[in-house]
Amino acid sequence: MEYYGFTLLPEHKDQSHAGLYADYLDTVAMAEQVNFDGWFFAEHHGNPDFSLLPSPNLMIAALSQRTKRLKLGNLVNLIPFHHPYRLAQEIRMLDALTGGRLVVGFGRGQVRTEQAAFGTDRSATVDMFDAGFDIIRRLLGGERVDYDTPWWKGSQAFAIPEATQKPYPPFWLSAASDSSMEKAARLGMYCATALLTRKVSDSHMAEYKRQWDRHNPDRKGEGKFSITADVAIGDSFDEAHEQIAHQFEKRKDHFSRSITDRPGDNDETYSTHRPNYEAFSKASIEDLLENHQLIAGTLDQCIKQVGAIRDRGIDVVNLTFSGRDPAFVRRSIEIFGSRIIPAVEGRKAETPLAAAR
Repeated sequence: MEYYGFTLLPEHKDQSHAGLYADYLDTVAMAEQVNFDGWFFAEHHGNPDFSLLPSPNLMIAALSQRTKRLKLGNLVNLIPFHHPYRLAQEIRMLDALTGGRLVVGFGRGQVRTEQAAFGTDRSATVDMFDAGFDIIRRLLGGERVDYDTPWWKGSQAFAIPEATQKPYPPFWLSAASDSSMEKAARLGMYCATALLTRKVSDSHMAEYKRQWDRHNPDRKGEGKFSITADVAIGDSFDEAHEQIAHQFEKRKDHFSRSITDRPGDNDETYSTHRPNYEAFSKASIEDLLENHQLIAGTLDQCIKQVGAIRDRGIDVVNLTFSGRDPAFVRRSIEIFGSRIIPAVEGRKAETPLAAAR
């Protein structure tokens, strides 16, 4: 199993936004030293209490110069909010800056307030994603592209700089709806999920793997499926829970509102999102632990929880490290990388950085 950090980066009341960026760049650079395979950043807009990452690609650019091994990615680029020609060239630049360590995620977005801020028609996001992704993939594949869509028009577009990973970096699709499993496989994209119960995600994983092999007969078994989990590691479960509870409740409220607090019921393109998000917003701590949406407790408890995720056949776990105390978050990252990953994967444990100093 591969282990990626996953950052939303909500604001802290006692720290400036600039200071928070600087500290997190240090933290992710540290994670490279303790067994993490990569780090993803999420794109969100207009709500600092939820996320301070309107342009995760800028974080990737900064970290490209501070890391050497860690894969870096955006989970996801929200295609309806970007011009596909510019985004394709930005991806080329980031892949060059990272020396071929870039991993690229794409999605269509779901948060009403963000769509309103960009003036995006919520009902058009599926069509915008399909049109934009087709343009981006063709550009990254080296084509000169003419395009004429209701949202973007252009001729003889050609992406620079030259490709680093050929034909392009690995693609991930943010797959929240039932139909996304087939879509990800058909487009040759890896499948990234979040907020799903264990039963639903296992069912989706089986369907995605089946569809991958059907659509990619020359690459059977190569499709990757990921889940996302929050992490808090303490000296006791109570300490871990106390650190994570407030932020977790805010996140549950955010995702509940993104779907359920909406005018009317005519929201057909997001209809399969709603049951999963409602279940997430109502889940107890016990539910979250059982569904592997939360990894929390002592070192030994977390090793068992991560081992259970690995035993399911999950390819990649995206880990959001949470806590009201930044020092607690950094310590959780150090312990996870230096102790938990080696224990689960059978490698020799490394000395935690804090102890080494």
